[in-house]
Amino acid sequence: MSIEKASVPTLSGYLSLIEDGDRQALAKAITLVENHPELNVPKSSKRPYLIGVTGSPGVGKSTTVNSMIKALRKNSKSVAVIAVDPSSPITGGALLGDRIRLNEHFLDTGVFIRSLATRGHLGGLSAAAASAIAVTEHGNFDFIIVETVGVGQSEVEIMKYVQTVLIVLAPGLGDGIQASKAGILEIGNIYLVNKSDRDGAEALAHELEKSLNLMGRKSGWSPPILLGAMESSTGIDQLMDAIAMHAARNS
Repeated sequence: MSIEKASVPTLSGYLSLIEDGDRQALAKAITLVENHPELNVPKSSKRPYLIGVTGSPGVGKSTTVNSMIKALRKNSKSVAVIAVDPSSPITGGALLGDRIRLNEHFLDTGVFIRSLATRGHLGGLSAAAASAIAVTEHGNFDFIIVETVGVGQSEVEIMKYVQTVLIVLAPGLGDGIQASKAGILEIGNIYLVNKSDRDGAEALAHELEKSLNLMGRKSGWSPPILLGAMESSTGIDQLMDAIAMHAARNS
């Protein structure tokens, strides 16, 4: 006698569960859209605030996200993190890298964390990132943080999907603000010079300020340049204040 297979929920079925707060359904729905890019995710009526965190490898993006989660949870805000990681050349899955830094939040029901593999997609994100963000917007989150893979000068796709772009830099990486010549520095709404306890942090901030002044801005928003050491959450209050100010301007 054949055993009837259990029915698999459709995307709309998952979205209904997600809107009821089912985090397992959210994880499964992201997997579904990741494996089936042809699926169209309907727009959510919910309006979480989206923050993009980007920058070169080694600047401390995951550490910064970790500090942001702590600050948001301290204020009883729920948060989802979609983190894009390099793809494993063997399995094609995400190489989690620094995602272990976020493991203290895994049991917090007010936090949802999901890694996506780039699967060869350029731009700092994953081919499934837009759909994953759209699915996550159906959850009852106050904030969604999208962390890019370590990016170069021209990988600016993040700006299409979020309301505030945070660019993280750090001293001592050997290239100063080489990225200011094209692309990535032009899309920032807030700039964080992380690892400010290291030599060269203030010099990097001054160099960045000069470069941004040369670029000019037409938006009317003057991007703040902040110093912080996110490993110890030094400067996190100033960072969250800057995000709140930019969010208020967007409202």
